[in-house]
Amino acid sequence: MIDPLSYLLISITTFCFGLLVSFQISHIFYCRKLTRLAKRCVNTGTIAPVLVDLEETGR
Repeated sequence: MIDPLSYLLISITTFCFGLLVSFQISHIFYCRKLTRLAKRCVNTGTIAPVLVDLEETGR
């Protein structure tokens, strides 16, 4: 039988692993988005793609 301390340690470890994985996934997503925007800015020679993206996201 597993004692409550072991359950607690397993749950904390699982929670921390979940936080790390979710942070990594969001980091990859936003890095790809930033790379696409940078490429579009270089191709057009302006910052217009950044402004359009800001308007679309509502920030």
